[in-house]
Amino acid sequence: MFIRRADLKPCKEFVLMSEEKNKEMLEQLNAAEEKASGKKTKPVTNSDGHVLTEAEIKRQQAFDEKEKKLLEQGYERHDILISVVKANFVGVLLTLPFIIAVAAGFIAWNGIPDIPGLLKEKPVMYFLGLFGAFLACIPLAVLHEKIHGWFWSIGAENGSKDIEFGFMKETLTPYCTCRSPLSKSLYILGSMMPMTILGIVVGIVSVFTGSFVLLIISAIQIMGGAGDILISAMLLFRKSNAKETILLDHPTKIGLVAFERGKK
Repeated sequence: MFIRRADLKPCKEFVLMSEEKNKEMLEQLNAAEEKASGKKTKPVTNSDGHVLTEAEIKRQQAFDEKEKKLLEQGYERHDILISVVKANFVGVLLTLPFIIAVAAGFIAWNGIPDIPGLLKEKPVMYFLGLFGAFLACIPLAVLHEKIHGWFWSIGAENGSKDIEFGFMKETLTPYCTCRSPLSKSLYILGSMMPMTILGIVVGIVSVFTGSFVLLIISAIQIMGGAGDILISAMLLFRKSNAKETILLDHPTKIGLVAFERGKK
């Protein structure tokens, strides 16, 4: 269906949005109009300068529709976002206690790994084990996102249909996002489960099996949940007097948006 500028005008005049968000939405609407008319489109970016993919543009448009309905119902928007630098630095710091706890349990149960002795007696096995541990990160990164989706789909309006998986070329990482609102408890549960299952549970298995390779995998997977634990911590310690809170993944940035209404 051809989209006329006249049809887009009401959207462009939509209030209750920040100037920054209005600019992003207008760029996306203009891009959609140019695409429908067959004109050459210029890249659409968000406020961070990130060039949006077609999937992100569609997510943004779907998000805008949901936001409009929530704002009409009396909800207020509050962005909870993190930068890549913050996720990598602060998030990794938050994972250190978990890594230390697993490593301490491993040493207490199995003793300190004799790495020099292993290098001397079985160097090939040692390096093959390390290579296998790091190679396992590829399928485990995909599984990490799948676990997010499985748990978030429990509370999603349309179940697994509201879960979207993709791949970020800039960072060479897969991602998972939920298109429907979630409760705070379910959002945190879905955020923390990949690190819990692939990191902490695998770490416990490494303790009782004495597998140094599993210990390495555990540490990597716990560290891979840096962004998840940071977002969860921000939600847990965020002060709010709202009576009702629902959460939506931000369509184009790292983080989420809280919609709140009423006071306790």
